[in-house]
Amino acid sequence: MNSLRLLSLTCFILGVIATAYGISTGEVKIGVFFIIPFLIGNGFYAFIGFLLLFASFFLFFLGGFKELSEIPSVIGDIPLEETVYEKPEKKRFFEGGGVILIGPIPIVFGSNWKIAIALMFIAIIFILTMLLLNLALAE
Repeated sequence: MNSLRLLSLTCFILGVIATAYGISTGEVKIGVFFIIPFLIGNGFYAFIGFLLLFASFFLFFLGGFKELSEIPSVIGDIPLEETVYEKPEKKRFFEGGGVILIGPIPIVFGSNWKIAIALMFIAIIFILTMLLLNLALAE
């Protein structure tokens, strides 16, 4: 683990501790918007906690870029005369797709149209099930 990643971990832990202390003193409030949690704060511990958390994310990404720059280049390390060419293995072919539900609006994608149509039906069934469950619980 390089020094930036270790510093990032330290900032993250201290940020969580400061934010938790802010929650216990009432400086930080917790809420949920649909399924997304959020924090609202005013005060010293809220500021320090949020600042340390953002700094930890920034340092974590900088540590990743530092590790990428330390990877030796393949062409510079291996002379072309010693390169061994092997027969490539049989290629595997995968097909797939997915559904993203933003509220009642489905976004369907797939690697071919058959998968996309199947996922559309699954999305419609899921939306109808959720609507029926919502109506049953409302009564």
